[in-house]
Amino acid sequence: MTTDAGATPNLAAVLEALSVEMSLAAEACGHLDSALGKILENTPAESRLAVMQELHTVDHLAQHITAITDFTAKLVQAAPEGVPLEVQEALATITLGAVAERLKGRLGL
Repeated sequence: MTTDAGATPNLAAVLEALSVEMSLAAEACGHLDSALGKILENTPAESRLAVMQELHTVDHLAQHITAITDFTAKLVQAAPEGVPLEVQEALATITLGAVAERLKGRLGL
């Protein structure tokens, strides 16, 4: 589902790239969850409730990202073949350079 360099990517390729990027975000949430768990181990008992609440928030975020990732992955399978999707304007809104570069690379732009 890749595209030729410089060509307008197709819908399935865009959805696939988005799904991969969301997977990376879910993985980062897992690392954050682990880090908070380690902090919780060293947190005094009277302060643990606050850290546990933050752990719950990170867990909820990870579940949310995973749900959107899974949904997007299914859309890739259902996307019609060869439907072009202009993404340059949307890519320009991404403020994290590494994310934009990974997406451009996956989309052959």
